[in-house]
Amino acid sequence: MRSVIIADDEKWIVEGIKAGVNWKKYGFEVIDDAENGQEALQLIQSLRPTLVLTDIKMPVMNGLELIQRGKAIAPDTIFIVLSGHAEFAYAQKAMNYGTFGYCLKPFEIEEIEGMLNRIAQQHDSKTVKEQPIHDFELYEAVCSGDLERINLWLDEKKIPLSKDTPHIPIVIQGLSSPVDVRQFSSLVFPMSRRRYGYLLEECQYEVFLQGLKQTEVVQECGVGIGPPISDIQQLDASLESASHAAFSMFTTGMPGCYRVNPQQEIPIDEKLKEISRILHNKDRLGFIAAMESIKKLFKEGTFTIKEAYLLYTSILYLFPREGTRVSGRFFEGYEQLYYRYGTAEAMIDDLILMTLDIFMNRNETDISRISNHKVKEIMLYIRNHFNQEISIQQLANQFFLSPNYLCQLFKKEVGETIIEHISRLRIEYACKMLIETNLSIYQISEKCGFQDYFYFTRIFKRHLKMTPTQYRELNNEDI
Repeated sequence: MRSVIIADDEKWIVEGIKAGVNWKKYGFEVIDDAENGQEALQLIQSLRPTLVLTDIKMPVMNGLELIQRGKAIAPDTIFIVLSGHAEFAYAQKAMNYGTFGYCLKPFEIEEIEGMLNRIAQQHDSKTVKEQPIHDFELYEAVCSGDLERINLWLDEKKIPLSKDTPHIPIVIQGLSSPVDVRQFSSLVFPMSRRRYGYLLEECQYEVFLQGLKQTEVVQECGVGIGPPISDIQQLDASLESASHAAFSMFTTGMPGCYRVNPQQEIPIDEKLKEISRILHNKDRLGFIAAMESIKKLFKEGTFTIKEAYLLYTSILYLFPREGTRVSGRFFEGYEQLYYRYGTAEAMIDDLILMTLDIFMNRNETDISRISNHKVKEIMLYIRNHFNQEISIQQLANQFFLSPNYLCQLFKKEVGETIIEHISRLRIEYACKMLIETNLSIYQISEKCGFQDYFYFTRIFKRHLKMTPTQYRELNNEDI
């Protein structure tokens, strides 16, 4: 029987799903439930369920973080998101974190049961009838260049690798067990706990891929196709290329088949230099803009898992040099990065969040001291977008509050109004740019979010009792 956990802070929804769904019909059983993400994560760690149904909006830990951290603890656990129509964007974002699907409230029982049926079929289709080569011996032989051992396995499987019969290495990232390949003259071997390698004749691999599509592997995993090889000495390089291609599911956020991109890669060195400069200047908006531009390069397939690992490791290395140690940890390789985040987009979002402290002005209200979780979310959003046009109504719509209640709540928790808070952030950013750049006053006013130069000057003078020009001249004299 497949085990299920339901995570939702609305008890009536949990009980309704428990009672309304015919779990046994599809081979499932609800073994526990949780009222918040933290409780659900503890249950995942101890019970390792087959399936977790989770709400997005929950106290202590939301559904998106639960999915990310749950995947790291139990990679084989499947997640389905329970979401209201107003949270549709969050549900779509959850799909990038490796969820099976989402159900919009109010639920139709048939919709949930349809997903259970598909999950059951998927599990049945992955039953392995042929055991792969024991443990990781073949992959270790490839990595160590032990051609003698590799030749023995090729001979044992009667695989005629030559110029007349070229073979293609294929790597599938995200499998809990290998697919059945008995009908092919092929070699299958594990490369890690959820990554498998295949070596097939070039004339057979198209049929193999068609078979994968019938088992829905292509819709859930990253399939990497390496260059054809006719000599055993080419296996290592081609298999590595196939592995990088398989990890394209991580970089683009989309499962499917990927080949090695022959076009010249854009070096990430310039981006890392830019980030290093931004960190030195403690320019949060510049950091966000740089990371968002890198996010696009991942989605377009320009950057690979190699660049993702280099980006993550470099930022964690650069931050302590600037006097702040972030909460992230170094990973030993691509696999750990994949399991932790699922997608490059999720990784970048987490880097932006975890590196918040280094950009905070010491005189700013410390977000961590705000008790209301909703106000924390609003403050973080404002901090990331204060140079853009922000209205009370926009914030109210985005955070599902009435405009009046939003204003009252923010004033009570933060000690200043939303408009005052935004203006202060803009002026502080303007002060920083006046000292550290040679931009004109007009250019700085635009970059800070002020559409009118004269209004910017008036607000600046109200805060600092001097004009932007006077402020720049005064600070230049001090340097």
